[in-house]
Amino acid sequence: MQTGFRSQRQKKRLIAEINVVPYVDVTLVLLIIFMITVPVAQQAVTVNLPSTPEVSSQKQQKLEDETKPFVITVTQEGMYKTSEQPDVMLSNKDLESLVAEVMARTQLDPNKMVYIQGDQSAPYGKVVHIFVLLKSNGVEQVALLTQPEGVTVK
Repeated sequence: MQTGFRSQRQKKRLIAEINVVPYVDVTLVLLIIFMITVPVAQQAVTVNLPSTPEVSSQKQQKLEDETKPFVITVTQEGMYKTSEQPDVMLSNKDLESLVAEVMARTQLDPNKMVYIQGDQSAPYGKVVHIFVLLKSNGVEQVALLTQPEGVTVK
């Protein structure tokens, strides 16, 4: 005789697991939507930009001078040249005035870089000497220039 109640064995157990299939379906649909909409969104939009008045040549020259780095070159013979006066050769006697000039430039613009480049056959001591001399006199922005391999300068 049955009483309408199920026995404990016949009762279905609840499974406490998340069904992942709907989440995967939604994720794939979103992926397809994004794959279709991204190339459409990346198309270029042409815009006519407003023009500005031209900068006068005097102002342009001043801007170039402010952004141009100061370069000290050590030649093969151990002489010094600067980017401001490339035709004037300086010897060890003129180092004091060169350091004073660099210090004055860096006091006017503390972020101005000073580069030292040495010829490949220049005495290494000369390059290090000017580097240490500038650093010891408070010039912080000093760097050495090098040539990447495989690049030739004419």
